[in-house]
Amino acid sequence: MVQLLTLLQQGILATLLDVDNAVYMTSAIEHLPFRKQQQAIMWGLFAEFAGRIGLISLFYSLFSENETLFTLLGVKFTPDSISLFIAGTFLLYKSSSELYEFLTSEEKPQQLQLPQVSFPRLMIEMTVVNLILSIDTIVVVSTIALDLSSIIFIFLVSAMIRLFAIDKMAQFIKKYPSMNIVILIFLILIGFELFLEGLWFQFPEEIFNTVIVLAIIVAIIHQHRRSQSNP
Repeated sequence: MVQLLTLLQQGILATLLDVDNAVYMTSAIEHLPFRKQQQAIMWGLFAEFAGRIGLISLFYSLFSENETLFTLLGVKFTPDSISLFIAGTFLLYKSSSELYEFLTSEEKPQQLQLPQVSFPRLMIEMTVVNLILSIDTIVVVSTIALDLSSIIFIFLVSAMIRLFAIDKMAQFIKKYPSMNIVILIFLILIGFELFLEGLWFQFPEEIFNTVIVLAIIVAIIHQHRRSQSNP
């Protein structure tokens, strides 16, 4: 039961990492009729899920052993610790850059728009773009999950949540863009936690929770000021 709850929590984390995928998909299919939109979401998520499993399987085949590769300043680097270090660094850079861009931009974030194309071509383009946008999710999930079956379950949870809530997720972010602050700070903390684990350190949970609470307060203030300046 504890392991199942942990996997569900990791599935929710993956869903947060996939907010950009959700916003992109709703933007890409908005010109389609409602029934076609539902088909596009279904097939788009399925193709994304299959592509992720393929990439993760390749990752596992390349890093199946966990022996010490080298030691630097007394720190032992194994394939796992290197993966954690790289994943943390990548997530820190990506999320910090996006947070800086969000806070310094005076305009509302623009969604990625695609020209109107045929349905089969749209599915191909959605698959490619979704896999590109999934790099952070793939890297992070591959380092926090215990095995391939756990990774598959986490990706499945994320896909199911987005299947039933993808439009609501995108609309919520559009309506309350300041929620990006909470999401991005949460991802920065995850990145910092992975970074430290790659160096065999533990990130204090108390600090993690305190920063999240402060991020929520900042997001509320930011949203209030944004609403006043854009009545």
